[in-house]
Amino acid sequence: MLRILIVDDEILVRIGLKTIIPRDNEDFQVIGEAANGLEALKILESQACDVVLTDIRMPEMDGLELLKQIRERWPAIKCLILSNHNDFNYVQQALRLGAIEYVTKLEINPSELMEKLGAIRDQLQLEKQGQNARTQLEQKVNQYSNEVKEKRLRELLQGHVSRGEIEQVWREFQLELFTSPLSAAVIQIDSYEELTQNNRFQSDRLLTYTVKNVLNEILKKYGNGELVEMAVGKFCVLTGQINANMLVEMQNAVQVFLKISLAIGVSPSYEDTFALHQAYEKADHALSYRFYYGGSCIVYYDHLHVSLPTLSEPWQEEEWMKRIEEGDEIGLREKIAAWTEELCHNKNIPPALLREQWLGLLHIFARCLKAEGGDIYSVTLHEQQYPYHVIRNAETLQALSNWFIGWLPVFLAYKREHGKEKLRPEIQMVIRQIMEKYNLPLKVADLANNVGYTENYLSILFKKETGKTITDYITNVRMKNARELLKNPDYKIFEISELIGYADPNHFSRSFKQMEGMYPTEFRKLIFGHRTS
Repeated sequence: MLRILIVDDEILVRIGLKTIIPRDNEDFQVIGEAANGLEALKILESQACDVVLTDIRMPEMDGLELLKQIRERWPAIKCLILSNHNDFNYVQQALRLGAIEYVTKLEINPSELMEKLGAIRDQLQLEKQGQNARTQLEQKVNQYSNEVKEKRLRELLQGHVSRGEIEQVWREFQLELFTSPLSAAVIQIDSYEELTQNNRFQSDRLLTYTVKNVLNEILKKYGNGELVEMAVGKFCVLTGQINANMLVEMQNAVQVFLKISLAIGVSPSYEDTFALHQAYEKADHALSYRFYYGGSCIVYYDHLHVSLPTLSEPWQEEEWMKRIEEGDEIGLREKIAAWTEELCHNKNIPPALLREQWLGLLHIFARCLKAEGGDIYSVTLHEQQYPYHVIRNAETLQALSNWFIGWLPVFLAYKREHGKEKLRPEIQMVIRQIMEKYNLPLKVADLANNVGYTENYLSILFKKETGKTITDYITNVRMKNARELLKNPDYKIFEISELIGYADPNHFSRSFKQMEGMYPTEFRKLIFGHRTS
């Protein structure tokens, strides 16, 4: 709709123009009328307008001065001049000031006026389309440029690169070099998986984008710096000397506006402003100590006790196995609680190595089951989580310890019920079929038909006998084979996916992470890392 303002000191002219422009027309709307330029400006300051129909000679402020004001303040507005026969010189000045057309007041032809207004409307639509296209193109160019810059900075932070490569990136994106010293802070959104599962932000990208915007605004407030998204929910701030107030303000702002907490790790200061990778690694290591400190913490690398302690297991395996065999839930719980308390007090074991110790403890439980023909992956889930996933992904030591203590009675109950237990022949037959055909699209209905049971009855009986649903049992068998295949570097991930019965490699990767706490590619790196160490 074309919004029109009529400006003329003659009331009859204003009435005539309003009569020509139909009220109920969806394409045109008269938003107001004014007797001079001053009145017109007041209306333009309060209402959106597309076209001004204005006389030239008016009291207080004439049409030429009004045109100057409009060109300076609202350059997108089109102006159409209402003139008399003897106003030719004024019309010429008006056209030079940006008026696009003129009509003679005494000879106004309604159809001609509407035709001119229609042409203006079409011109504005074309300009708007062109502006939208330019805006979209500029946004795409800016977005692409920002994405490329962030990708290059991420590469500098994650790998050892030469000073020349760093200087090239700085020149390429016209970045301002940091003044000595250089510092890095790595920021992680606490409880990221829980936030995305609760769907508070509709999507992972929206959550990350929102937090990133808040962090950027605060970073700008404190001066020179770069914010780089390192992974989903994880960022790195590169700046000069880290300002502690800035980090606290970042935490407070995200907490107040988004109800989200942040954990932050801070690197030492480097006199060498090209030490980007070193600064990032130290900050990321400091961040890992939120495992001890919990969420919403700020951990400085310089404050850590980074000397490695003796990393022998803090237990006698025979004692643990004895308590497990005896079903001593209270004794096991007390040992885990005491060990956790000691760890939280000392905080001297790097979290990555401490997780390995917890995995070592879990292996003791697994061996006790395996001796009886059982499988740790078949134990009933506690809080819908597999133990390997919890150990590798728990954000804090206390959360890991609490989960493990809660899992103990579940494990012991499963061991009592299924240890050294002989399954019914029909269930053994189903298990054999799963073992032989796990790489095929197995259906419960087909398995039930092979043993002469209904699908529903077999499902109930299988769960009662094994403690697992048939679907979960199939998944466990497939993942067990996947773990073995991942030890062979000749197989690609998508090939392993097909070999164990998954048509979609992404589905395989998600299922593997749910059970193991890491993706297949990460598991493979872990395996080969251990072999070479």
